[in-house]
Parts: sequence; structure tokens; C-alpha cells
Amino acid sequence: MKLALIAAVALATAMPVVSIPVVSDAQVLTGRGTAPRRAPRPALSPIEQGRLFEAQDLVMELDGQIEDIQTAGEAAGGLTAEQTAQIQQHTTRRAEAQRTVERLENKRDRRS
Repeated sequence: MKLALIAAVALATAMPVVSIPVVSDAQVLTGRGTAPRRAPRPALSPIEQGRLFEAQDLVMELDGQIEDIQTAGEAAGGLTAEQTAQIQQHTTRRAEAQRTVERLENKRDRRS
């Protein structure tokens, strides 16, 4: 009987101890010591995104109109005063739209 008891004690002490971590403890410990993370803000609001698309469309449209006027002027042998004034108006509107595009793109890139 002593021999069986000694063998059982020897076997119990010779076996490695296996512990299974509790999942809830592991989840609590992983967030310790770090700043809370916020969800990233959207790059642009839907209204700003719409303004960006409209401004980009306007820039392309005005580029096409300026090119059409210049082509017509070249075909006629030179630009008239009216065509020059139209080009100037389109160029001014294009510059404003381009500033809007750049401002919104910069805002979008800063938030991303």
C-alpha cells in the first residue's frame, strides 16, 4: 500500500501543471494602460462631399467652355472682345471652384 501511495505522489508531482486562462480576464487585461480609441471620423460630411463633387464638375465644365471659346476664336482668326470677356469670367469662376476643391481635398486628407 505504501508503494502505491508513493507511486501516486511521485506521478502527481512529476506531471506538469496545465492552466487554462480565463477569456474574460485576458480581454480585460489587454486594454489596460492604453488610451481609449475613438472611431475614426468620416473624411467629409455628405454635404461637403457633395460640394466637392459639384466643384470638381464645375472646374471640368468651365475648362471645356474656355477651350471651346478659344477654338472658335482661333478658327475665326482671333478672339473678339466678347469672347475675351467670357473667357475672363469663366477663368474667374474656375479659380473659385478650384479653391473649393483644394480646400475640401485638404480637409479630407487631414482627417484620413
